[in-house]
Amino acid sequence: CTKTPRGPHTDLSPHADAAAWERLWVRTQLVLHDVGQALSCSISAPCDLPAELVPCWSPAPAAPCQALPGLQQPITGQGPQEFQALQPHPNLCVQVRSSGRVQLTQCLRDREHPATLPGHADDILLMEPGGNTSLCVLQRGNCTPLASFTAVLYPPQGDGRPGLLEQQLQEDVASGQCVQLWRPENGSGVTLWACPMHKCEYKGGVLRVLGVSGWVLTLCSTDVRARWALAWLGVLVCAACILLLLLLKKEDVKGEYGWVCTQPKLHAERCVSPSLLPAGWLKSLRAGCGSKGE
Repeated sequence: CTKTPRGPHTDLSPHADAAAWERLWVRTQLVLHDVGQALSCSISAPCDLPAELVPCWSPAPAAPCQALPGLQQPITGQGPQEFQALQPHPNLCVQVRSSGRVQLTQCLRDREHPATLPGHADDILLMEPGGNTSLCVLQRGNCTPLASFTAVLYPPQGDGRPGLLEQQLQEDVASGQCVQLWRPENGSGVTLWACPMHKCEYKGGVLRVLGVSGWVLTLCSTDVRARWALAWLGVLVCAACILLLLLLKKEDVKGEYGWVCTQPKLHAERCVSPSLLPAGWLKSLRAGCGSKGE
Protein backbone atom coordinates (compact mmCIF):
# COMPACT_ATOMS: atom_id res chain seq x y z
CA CYS A 1 0.00 0.00 0.00
CA THR A 2 2.99 2.33 0.14
CA LYS A 3 2.99 2.85 -3.65
CA THR A 4 -0.38 1.67 -4.93
CA PRO A 5 -3.54 0.46 -3.22
CA ARG A 6 -3.54 -2.92 -4.98
CA GLY A 7 -2.60 -6.18 -3.28
CA PRO A 8 -0.29 -8.90 -4.60
CA HIS A 9 -3.09 -10.91 -6.22
CA THR A 10 -5.29 -8.12 -7.63
CA ASP A 11 -5.85 -7.31 -11.28
CA LEU A 12 -3.19 -4.90 -12.61
CA SER A 13 -5.40 -3.31 -15.28
CA PRO A 14 -5.99 0.48 -15.19
CA HIS A 15 -9.68 -0.05 -14.46
CA ALA A 16 -8.85 -2.18 -11.42
CA ASP A 17 -6.36 0.46 -10.22
CA ALA A 18 -8.98 3.21 -10.56
CA ALA A 19 -11.51 1.21 -8.57
CA ALA A 20 -8.94 0.46 -5.87
CA TRP A 21 -7.96 4.12 -5.58
CA GLU A 22 -11.62 5.06 -5.35
CA ARG A 23 -12.12 2.66 -2.43
CA LEU A 24 -9.01 4.03 -0.77
CA TRP A 25 -10.21 7.64 -0.93
CA VAL A 26 -13.60 6.62 0.45
CA ARG A 27 -11.82 5.21 3.52
CA THR A 28 -9.65 8.33 3.94
CA GLN A 29 -10.67 11.14 6.29
CA LEU A 30 -9.46 14.74 6.54
CA VAL A 31 -9.85 16.55 9.87
CA LEU A 32 -9.07 20.24 10.49
CA HIS A 33 -7.80 21.67 13.77
CA ASP A 34 -7.70 25.31 14.84
CA VAL A 35 -5.86 24.86 18.12
CA GLY A 36 -3.49 27.74 18.82
CA GLN A 37 -2.65 30.46 16.30
CA ALA A 38 -2.17 28.26 13.23
CA LEU A 39 -4.36 26.02 11.11
CA SER A 40 -3.47 22.33 11.14
CA CYS A 41 -5.00 19.11 9.84
CA SER A 42 -4.58 15.38 10.03
CA ILE A 43 -5.13 12.56 7.54
CA SER A 44 -6.54 9.18 8.47
CA ALA A 45 -5.93 6.66 5.67
CA PRO A 46 -5.16 2.93 5.31
CA CYS A 47 -1.70 3.83 3.98
CA ASP A 48 0.52 6.72 2.94
CA LEU A 49 -0.94 8.74 0.08
CA PRO A 50 0.88 10.42 -2.84
CA ALA A 51 -1.03 13.67 -2.46
CA GLU A 52 -0.66 17.25 -1.27
CA LEU A 53 -2.57 19.52 1.09
CA VAL A 54 -3.78 22.78 -0.45
CA PRO A 55 -5.25 25.54 1.77
CA CYS A 56 -7.95 27.48 -0.07
CA TRP A 57 -10.53 30.24 0.45
CA SER A 58 -14.26 29.62 -0.10
CA PRO A 59 -16.54 32.66 0.48
CA ALA A 60 -19.71 30.50 0.45
CA PRO A 61 -20.52 26.77 0.84
CA ALA A 62 -21.32 26.37 -2.87
CA ALA A 63 -18.55 28.68 -4.13
CA PRO A 64 -15.30 27.41 -5.70
CA CYS A 65 -12.33 27.21 -3.36
CA GLN A 66 -9.54 29.63 -4.31
CA ALA A 67 -6.12 28.10 -3.60
CA LEU A 68 -3.86 30.27 -1.45
CA PRO A 69 -0.61 30.89 -3.32
CA GLY A 70 2.51 29.12 -2.13
CA LEU A 71 0.95 27.31 0.85
CA GLN A 72 0.48 23.78 -0.54
CA GLN A 73 2.57 21.04 1.02
CA PRO A 74 2.88 17.25 0.54
CA ILE A 75 1.23 14.82 2.92
CA THR A 76 3.80 13.36 5.27
CA GLY A 77 2.53 10.36 7.18
CA GLN A 78 -0.63 10.02 9.22
CA GLY A 79 0.05 12.58 11.95
CA PRO A 80 -1.06 16.21 12.22
CA GLN A 81 0.35 18.69 9.73
CA GLU A 82 0.48 22.39 10.49
CA PHE A 83 0.31 25.34 8.13
CA GLN A 84 2.63 27.61 10.06
CA ALA A 85 1.43 31.18 10.54
CA LEU A 86 -1.88 30.53 8.73
CA GLN A 87 -4.55 32.15 10.91
CA PRO A 88 -7.87 30.21 11.18
CA HIS A 89 -10.89 31.83 9.50
CA PRO A 90 -14.46 30.57 8.78
CA ASN A 91 -13.83 30.73 5.01
CA LEU A 92 -10.61 28.72 5.10
CA CYS A 93 -10.67 25.18 3.72
CA VAL A 94 -8.10 22.47 3.03
CA GLN A 95 -8.19 20.26 -0.05
CA VAL A 96 -6.40 16.97 -0.66
CA ARG A 97 -5.25 16.86 -4.28
CA SER A 98 -3.80 13.85 -6.06
CA SER A 99 -2.89 13.61 -9.76
CA GLY A 100 -4.40 17.04 -10.37
CA ARG A 101 -7.79 16.10 -8.88
CA VAL A 102 -9.44 17.24 -5.66
CA GLN A 103 -10.14 14.12 -3.60
CA LEU A 104 -11.18 15.61 -0.24
CA THR A 105 -12.27 19.04 0.99
CA GLN A 106 -12.90 20.18 4.55
CA CYS A 107 -13.78 23.72 5.69
CA LEU A 108 -13.64 25.36 9.09
CA ARG A 109 -17.21 26.60 8.65
CA ASP A 110 -18.36 22.97 8.83
CA ARG A 111 -17.17 22.68 12.41
CA GLU A 112 -19.60 22.61 15.32
CA HIS A 113 -18.84 26.18 16.50
CA PRO A 114 -17.57 28.25 13.55
CA ALA A 115 -18.68 31.51 15.20
CA THR A 116 -15.78 31.26 17.65
CA LEU A 117 -13.25 31.81 14.84
CA PRO A 118 -11.87 35.28 14.09
CA GLY A 119 -13.27 37.04 11.04
CA HIS A 120 -16.66 36.87 9.31
CA ALA A 121 -18.14 34.79 6.52
CA ASP A 122 -18.65 37.90 4.34
CA ASP A 123 -14.97 38.95 4.49
CA ILE A 124 -13.08 39.53 1.26
CA LEU A 125 -9.64 38.00 0.66
CA LEU A 126 -6.86 40.47 -0.20
CA MET A 127 -3.21 39.86 -1.06
CA GLU A 128 -0.34 42.23 -0.40
CA PRO A 129 2.74 41.30 -2.47
CA GLY A 130 6.06 41.26 -0.64
CA GLY A 131 7.88 44.58 -0.69
CA ASN A 132 4.82 46.32 -2.13
CA THR A 133 2.12 48.29 -0.34
CA SER A 134 -0.52 47.76 -3.06
CA LEU A 135 -3.44 45.39 -2.48
CA CYS A 136 -5.23 43.06 -4.87
CA VAL A 137 -8.32 40.86 -4.71
CA LEU A 138 -7.89 37.09 -5.05
CA GLN A 139 -10.70 35.72 -7.22
CA ARG A 140 -10.90 32.93 -9.84
CA GLY A 141 -7.17 32.26 -9.82
CA ASN A 142 -6.19 35.87 -10.46
CA CYS A 143 -5.24 38.79 -8.25
CA THR A 144 -6.95 41.95 -9.50
CA PRO A 145 -5.32 45.20 -8.29
CA LEU A 146 -7.65 47.33 -6.20
CA ALA A 147 -6.30 50.41 -7.95
CA SER A 148 -8.18 49.33 -11.10
CA PHE A 149 -11.57 49.52 -9.35
CA THR A 150 -13.62 52.68 -9.00
CA ALA A 151 -15.20 53.15 -5.58
CA VAL A 152 -18.14 55.42 -4.79
CA LEU A 153 -18.76 56.85 -1.34
CA TYR A 154 -22.16 56.18 0.18
CA PRO A 155 -24.07 58.37 0.94
CA PRO A 156 -23.16 59.90 -2.46
CA GLN A 157 -20.37 62.46 -2.29
CA GLY A 158 -19.66 63.11 -5.95
CA ASP A 159 -18.40 60.83 -8.70
CA GLY A 160 -16.32 57.79 -7.89
CA ARG A 161 -12.60 57.79 -8.58
CA PRO A 162 -9.98 55.07 -9.08
CA GLY A 163 -7.80 54.28 -6.09
CA LEU A 164 -10.37 55.31 -3.48
CA LEU A 165 -11.20 51.71 -2.56
CA GLU A 166 -7.55 50.76 -2.09
CA GLN A 167 -7.04 53.82 0.11
CA GLN A 168 -10.00 52.89 2.32
CA LEU A 169 -8.90 49.25 2.60
CA GLN A 170 -5.36 50.26 3.51
CA GLU A 171 -6.85 52.36 6.30
CA ASP A 172 -8.87 49.34 7.45
CA VAL A 173 -5.71 47.21 7.46
CA ALA A 174 -3.79 49.85 9.42
CA SER A 175 -6.60 50.27 11.96
CA GLY A 176 -6.81 46.52 12.67
CA GLN A 177 -10.26 45.95 11.14
CA CYS A 178 -8.81 43.25 8.83
CA VAL A 179 -7.59 39.83 9.96
CA GLN A 180 -4.06 38.91 8.90
CA LEU A 181 -4.36 35.35 7.61
CA TRP A 182 -0.80 34.73 6.49
CA ARG A 183 2.56 36.42 6.71
CA PRO A 184 5.81 34.62 5.79
CA GLU A 185 8.46 34.39 8.46
CA ASN A 186 11.12 36.15 6.41
CA GLY A 187 8.72 38.90 5.32
CA SER A 188 9.68 38.57 1.64
CA GLY A 189 6.58 36.75 0.39
CA VAL A 190 2.94 37.74 0.09
CA THR A 191 0.68 38.70 2.99
CA LEU A 192 -2.98 37.65 3.05
CA TRP A 193 -5.72 39.78 4.64
CA ALA A 194 -9.41 39.11 5.29
CA CYS A 195 -11.29 42.42 5.34
CA PRO A 196 -14.98 42.89 6.19
CA MET A 197 -17.51 43.44 3.41
CA HIS A 198 -20.83 43.64 5.22
CA LYS A 199 -23.50 43.54 2.53
CA CYS A 200 -24.38 43.96 -1.13
CA GLU A 201 -27.10 46.27 -2.36
CA TYR A 202 -28.73 47.29 -5.63
CA LYS A 203 -29.61 50.96 -5.84
CA GLY A 204 -30.05 53.31 -8.76
CA GLY A 205 -29.26 50.58 -11.26
CA VAL A 206 -25.78 50.03 -9.77
CA LEU A 207 -24.65 46.92 -7.91
CA ARG A 208 -22.53 47.93 -4.94
CA VAL A 209 -20.89 46.54 -1.81
CA LEU A 210 -21.02 48.47 1.45
CA GLY A 211 -17.92 48.29 3.61
CA VAL A 212 -17.28 49.25 7.20
CA SER A 213 -15.68 52.55 6.19
CA GLY A 214 -18.58 53.72 4.04
CA TRP A 215 -17.14 52.75 0.63
CA VAL A 216 -18.84 50.71 -2.04
CA LEU A 217 -17.65 48.56 -4.93
CA THR A 218 -19.14 46.21 -7.53
CA LEU A 219 -17.26 43.13 -6.30
CA CYS A 220 -20.25 40.86 -5.77
CA SER A 221 -21.94 41.87 -9.01
CA THR A 222 -22.07 38.32 -10.39
CA ASP A 223 -24.16 36.81 -7.58
CA VAL A 224 -26.37 39.88 -7.12
CA ARG A 225 -26.94 40.29 -10.85
CA ALA A 226 -28.08 36.68 -11.07
CA ARG A 227 -30.44 37.15 -8.14
CA TRP A 228 -31.98 40.28 -9.64
CA ALA A 229 -32.36 38.58 -13.01
CA LEU A 230 -34.28 35.75 -11.34
CA ALA A 231 -36.38 38.27 -9.42
CA TRP A 232 -37.32 40.17 -12.60
CA LEU A 233 -38.06 36.90 -14.37
CA GLY A 234 -40.43 35.98 -11.54
CA VAL A 235 -42.17 39.36 -11.80
CA LEU A 236 -42.66 38.95 -15.56
CA VAL A 237 -44.05 35.43 -15.14
CA CYS A 238 -46.51 36.64 -12.49
CA ALA A 239 -47.63 39.53 -14.71
CA ALA A 240 -48.19 37.16 -17.64
CA CYS A 241 -50.25 34.83 -15.43
CA ILE A 242 -52.41 37.73 -14.22
CA LEU A 243 -53.07 38.90 -17.79
CA LEU A 244 -53.97 35.37 -18.83
CA LEU A 245 -56.43 35.04 -15.95
CA LEU A 246 -58.05 38.37 -16.86
CA LEU A 247 -58.48 37.27 -20.47
CA LEU A 248 -60.00 33.96 -19.42
CA LYS A 249 -62.37 35.74 -17.06
CA LYS A 250 -63.43 38.10 -19.84
CA GLU A 251 -64.18 35.16 -22.13
CA ASP A 252 -66.25 33.54 -19.36
CA VAL A 253 -68.32 36.73 -19.00
CA LYS A 254 -68.92 36.77 -22.73
CA GLY A 255 -70.10 33.18 -22.68
CA GLU A 256 -72.40 33.78 -19.71
CA TYR A 257 -74.33 36.78 -21.00
CA GLY A 258 -74.04 36.04 -24.69
CA TRP A 259 -74.01 38.37 -27.65
CA VAL A 260 -76.72 38.79 -30.33
CA CYS A 261 -75.61 39.16 -33.92
CA THR A 262 -77.83 40.49 -36.64
CA GLN A 263 -77.18 40.42 -40.36
CA PRO A 264 -78.74 43.32 -42.28
CA LYS A 265 -79.34 43.31 -46.01
CA LEU A 266 -75.81 44.57 -46.75
CA HIS A 267 -74.44 41.34 -45.23
CA ALA A 268 -72.34 43.26 -42.69
CA GLU A 269 -72.57 41.28 -39.51
CA ARG A 270 -73.02 43.38 -36.39
CA CYS A 271 -72.90 42.14 -32.77
CA VAL A 272 -74.48 43.96 -29.86
CA SER A 273 -74.92 43.20 -26.20
CA PRO A 274 -78.42 42.01 -25.12
CA SER A 275 -78.60 44.85 -22.61
CA LEU A 276 -78.50 47.39 -25.46
CA LEU A 277 -81.39 45.88 -27.45
CA PRO A 278 -84.91 47.37 -27.17
CA ALA A 279 -87.70 45.62 -25.32
CA GLY A 280 -89.36 42.79 -27.27
CA TRP A 281 -86.24 42.02 -29.30
CA LEU A 282 -86.38 38.31 -28.50
CA LYS A 283 -90.01 38.02 -29.72
CA SER A 284 -89.19 39.86 -32.95
CA LEU A 285 -86.14 37.65 -33.52
CA ARG A 286 -88.22 34.49 -33.12
CA ALA A 287 -90.85 35.82 -35.51
CA GLY A 288 -88.17 36.59 -38.08
CA CYS A 289 -86.64 33.14 -37.75
CA GLY A 290 -90.09 31.57 -38.18
CA SER A 291 -90.74 33.50 -41.39
CA LYS A 292 -87.38 32.40 -42.78
CA GLY A 293 -88.20 28.79 -42.02
CA GLU A 294 -91.30 29.07 -44.10
